Amino acid sequence: MNNKLIALILMGVSLNAAADSIEDNLMNARSAYRAALKQQTGNDSKIISLQSDLEDAQYRLQKAQADIVRLQGELQAAMNVKSQQAETLKQAGQQLDAAWGAVYGPGGTKAGR
Repeated sequence: MNNKLIALILMGVSLNAAADSIEDNLMNARSAYRAALKQQTGNDSKIISLQSDLEDAQYRLQKAQADIVRLQGELQAAMNVKSQQAETLKQAGQQLDAAWGAVYGPGGTKAGR
């Protein structure tokens, strides 16, 4: 009977050890799952943030490109005005020289004096 009792005790201990091992496996699997889920959630948050940052950067780029086009147009218009003003100034200078010459003569003295 001692052998049967020892065999039953060993079987019970073995079953308890197997149950503990199964529970340990369950706890380890649960822990690994939670860790993987946490990593995925963290990466999902990073993806959302990066997508938002990218959209903001693309918007700023489009706005900058529109500003470049606008400023190029304004610069060209200002350069055209400058060119027109230079031509007007040149013509006014020629008229002044002619009028000066008519009044003061070629030597700078009054004509007809």
